Amino acid sequence: MILYLVRHGETAKNKYGLVQGQTECDLSNKGIEDAKKLVPLVKDIKVDVVISSPLKRALDTAKIITEGKYPINTDDRIIERDWGLCEGASIDEVDTVKCWNFYENTDDNKIEKVQDLMNRISEFIEDIKEKYSDKKVLVVSHSAVLRAFHYCLHPIPEDGDMSKLEIPNLRIIEYEI
Repeated sequence: MILYLVRHGETAKNKYGLVQGQTECDLSNKGIEDAKKLVPLVKDIKVDVVISSPLKRALDTAKIITEGKYPINTDDRIIERDWGLCEGASIDEVDTVKCWNFYENTDDNKIEKVQDLMNRISEFIEDIKEKYSDKKVLVVSHSAVLRAFHYCLHPIPEDGDMSKLEIPNLRIIEYEI
């Protein structure tokens, strides 16, 4: 299976450095325009299956980059991490290292534990491997989820710090599974 991961387009909360989590928000004009620029790359891939987070920003991105030519499946397991009481806060106010240390992370401020996020993404990966073993699968989701994908498919750093991996909007990340 070839797995293509794409983070949704920019939202106003991205632009202003705010934590979105599972809060619904629309793509910004820039997010929409940048998503349109991804259309030729997605066409070249010739995907077989498209799966999106059910959050509007991801679903809208999936519709734009596929030009509505594919049925888009949604899966709650690839919804953004629940950032609890930190949703809406400035990213600078969040202890990113603690939130992203696999060994030290807790559910302070009711933030979904990174281990729980990893478990749901690992389960999702196992399911799609079984269902789509010989397919090209495009997944449109969120930065925390795509970071979890990476560390489900690659070793977690020895120090447990998963915060260093950057997941930019609208970049195609490819994995062969």
